[in-house]
Amino acid sequence: MTPHTHKQSLLMLGVGLIVSMIVVSCMETTDYSAAIERHKKLAGELRDNRLYEAAIDEYSQILNIEGVDDKTRANIHYLTARIYYDHLQNYEKAAANYVCAQSLDPDASYAAEASRKLVASLEKMGNIVNAKRQLDNVVNLDAGPRNDKDVVVARIGGVPVYMSEIDDQIQTLPPEIQKQYLNRKAKIEFVHQHVGVELLYHAAVRENYGDDPEVKRRQHLFYKQLLVDRYVVDKVIPQVQIDTSDVSNFYLANKSKRYQDAPYDSVKAQVFLDYQ
Repeated sequence: MTPHTHKQSLLMLGVGLIVSMIVVSCMETTDYSAAIERHKKLAGELRDNRLYEAAIDEYSQILNIEGVDDKTRANIHYLTARIYYDHLQNYEKAAANYVCAQSLDPDASYAAEASRKLVASLEKMGNIVNAKRQLDNVVNLDAGPRNDKDVVVARIGGVPVYMSEIDDQIQTLPPEIQKQYLNRKAKIEFVHQHVGVELLYHAAVRENYGDDPEVKRRQHLFYKQLLVDRYVVDKVIPQVQIDTSDVSNFYLANKSKRYQDAPYDSVKAQVFLDYQ
């Protein structure tokens, strides 16, 4: 064998080894992906048949596979946490898995739900201090000061509640009721009520009451009524020849009985329809 031929043989051998390694690597990746899907499918079937411990065991098989990426691991921890929380009421293990899911993939699509459920799990365990710490990171009222003179009157989970928010809430009440909150003492009492309602609201959200069918049904009906009212005010009333003073008098005559003393502007569309 000539030196040139020997070099060619070594080169071909090296190329062959590289190709073999690539093929083996691809096969391992394929087997790894297939194994994950197989375990996830079986875990889902076990969960649907209320075999919760067995489903968790299947999810654990995925976590035991070396080389599983963090995003996949986070999703498996999240699915496991849901079983512990929703079906087994094991809030300690649920909390542990929610923490893992958050840590491995903090930007996941389910991150908000995982945060709420983590807080709820800690509360159910009686771990109030850590629950409050987590709540500080979860609660978001999407509120901010209207101007430099806006005053912080309370805090919910570390998020400030501004006086402008309180004033907005009071202005939604009937005029007679608004007058009751003009003095400082009454307004402080209203702030306490507002904070209490917000705390209950966030607790209900963490417990997924927003997914309740009856809540969704009533939410849809309320939303539909809002759209109808807005359409009537913007599109229908301007095109109808009607004496507005007559409509106003009709409202005043039925203010308490029909409209529970609600401000005229808030029930204007309904008054118009009733008058017709």
